[in-house]
Amino acid sequence: MIKVCVAGCGGRMGKAIIEYIKTGGEAVIAGLLESASSSLLGTRVEGVEITSEIEKAVKKSDIIIDFTTPAATLSHIAAIAMPAVIGTTGFSDEDKKKIQKYSVKNPVVFSPNMSRGVNVLFCLVKKATSGLPEYDIEIVEAHHNKKKDSPSGTAKRITSVINEIRQLSPVYGRVGNVGARKKDELGIHAVRAGDIVGEHNVIFAGAGECLEISHRAYSRDCFAAGAVEAAKWLVGKPAGLYGMNDVLGID
Repeated sequence: MIKVCVAGCGGRMGKAIIEYIKTGGEAVIAGLLESASSSLLGTRVEGVEITSEIEKAVKKSDIIIDFTTPAATLSHIAAIAMPAVIGTTGFSDEDKKKIQKYSVKNPVVFSPNMSRGVNVLFCLVKKATSGLPEYDIEIVEAHHNKKKDSPSGTAKRITSVINEIRQLSPVYGRVGNVGARKKDELGIHAVRAGDIVGEHNVIFAGAGECLEISHRAYSRDCFAAGAVEAAKWLVGKPAGLYGMNDVLGID
């Protein structure tokens, strides 16, 4: 049974991961990490004290699962040398290079979305992009009103999958007299409202028909399950940068 440190344990995903571990019987909580300003510091969950000290949090852990902020995640990996599952989103290209550098000596699963369903969606989008080369493509994503980054990390990953086949130019929303849609456009639209957990819809529109590939998360349980599955898979793996497709064994 693996020993997990949960970074961002007071956040939405951190709480979901803790609950999944408590009921899943696949891992144990060995460390809990929060920001220095958190009101949770010093409290305990499953007998484990919440701390802002990264070295203390990972001392008894086999692996860290990190759903925090880009700055926090980068500070964590700068201070440790251990397997890491990173679900944080909003990284810049320069930030991603630092994660890549960390993975040279440590195994890392880095994914904007840990859900099995979303990772199958990536595969379906790739097939549809290849099979419908002349169709217009639009991405619509929706999340809760507290989400800070836009578009979502998942929408960015969908964009990357599409651009492996077609080189399209992202257009983030449209307003005013923008003229007719260009063939090389990829429309990306973000909704922020209420407590929407996460929705992604990819539209392929052609003459006389429209194909939509959609995923809706009704709770964070699917993300928590994927994160713990990734952690179990990663422990013992050689250094390298892995994705959820590696964890799930899908292309």
